[in-house]
Amino acid sequence: MNIGLLAAEEGIRVAWGALALAVVLLALNGFFVAAEFALLASRRSRIEQLAADGSRAAKSALAGIRELTLMLAGAQLGITMCSLGLGLVAEPAVAAIFEGALGEWFSLSDTWTHLIGFTLALSVVVFLHMVVGEMAPKSWAISHPESSALKLARPFRAFVTVFRPVIWLMNGIANLVVRAVGVEPQDERAMAHSPSDLLLLLDESAGHGGLAATEHELLTRSLELSGLRASDAMTVRRDIIAVSAESTAHVAAAEAHRTGRSRIIVFEGDLDHVKGFVHAKDLLRLPNGTWATTMVGAITRPVMVTPEHHRLEDLLLEMQTERQHIALVIDEHGTVVGLVTLEDVIEELIGDFDDESDSRHGACERLSDGSFRLNGTLRHDEFEEFTGVALPEGDWQTVAGYVIAALDEIPAVGDRVDTEVGQFEVLSMDAYAIDSLRVRLHHPAS
Repeated sequence: MNIGLLAAEEGIRVAWGALALAVVLLALNGFFVAAEFALLASRRSRIEQLAADGSRAAKSALAGIRELTLMLAGAQLGITMCSLGLGLVAEPAVAAIFEGALGEWFSLSDTWTHLIGFTLALSVVVFLHMVVGEMAPKSWAISHPESSALKLARPFRAFVTVFRPVIWLMNGIANLVVRAVGVEPQDERAMAHSPSDLLLLLDESAGHGGLAATEHELLTRSLELSGLRASDAMTVRRDIIAVSAESTAHVAAAEAHRTGRSRIIVFEGDLDHVKGFVHAKDLLRLPNGTWATTMVGAITRPVMVTPEHHRLEDLLLEMQTERQHIALVIDEHGTVVGLVTLEDVIEELIGDFDDESDSRHGACERLSDGSFRLNGTLRHDEFEEFTGVALPEGDWQTVAGYVIAALDEIPAVGDRVDTEVGQFEVLSMDAYAIDSLRVRLHHPAS
């Protein structure tokens, strides 16, 4: 009896020792997962900047990025070793603990005790492996890519250095297999760090509950912003509120009151010769009785100018740096094609909110028959947001441009055209531009 009791106690101690080892293996598995995703998600430009500033951790992370396939192979080696170790050590240890508890609490046969203990142990180990060892570290690395890369780079590089011969051999064999199917492996991250790749990682992380909905939306919009240009967020030329430099302050004030805009563009001759803009505050500061005699050309402020293909994320930084709220958008010929406000750019990042430039949305409504009445200047992304249906890719920037391309002629009131999206009808015109239209979708969004 005493010998059996001692043996049982020894078995329990061994089980708890194995469990402690399993915890270490679980932590190491999370380490390798986080290191892998940190390499993929971190911005190389930011790491290079930190390395140039003298950060040793950044230099180590940059070296890892330059040996991407080798580092990922090292991560997979570490993950595989930890996973196998968990299966070998954790499951029997947890099963032994469960079996001991079941044997003490219940009068079951050895067969049932072992079966139930094994099932419970497998469930616990798989759960901890997936959540603690995989999902949690992956979500952390994706949410804090640069900081996680800096924290993990040096110990991860040390591991890869120790096992480099083995990793190099396995990676070489893997590259041979990849080349055999006609794919050239990439050693650096140039092909692994596209916005689409990171969007997939974000979607996966959000799907597993690793990111809150608001965090997922903000990170997604941040990545999508990198692919947008100034022309994607601008108010088109014909909707720019502007007055001549020879106009009086009274005219500018009336225009500001009529449109609700605080900043009015001022031009000389036409919109291709913009002098600047006048702010409503400047008008209010004028002495009483001078509105009728003060020309707005004398009180204009300089306005920012940007090419239509300028990256929107760069434009946001420039507008913040120069403390500018509006920027004229010009094409390759120097012609003014639109106007971008700081609010427009921020909306692309955090989502729509009402501001003084959103009057075009007021003309949009869903009619009783299920069709939509829309402003012609509605952008393609705004069309999708309002109707739930996306316009096909093309050279157009507005729904009016899409309809004109489909008609292949200058439209007139009453013109109709059937497209793959639906039937569009021109309701009103502003000179040669479509002012408003109606669309009956072929397949309305549910």
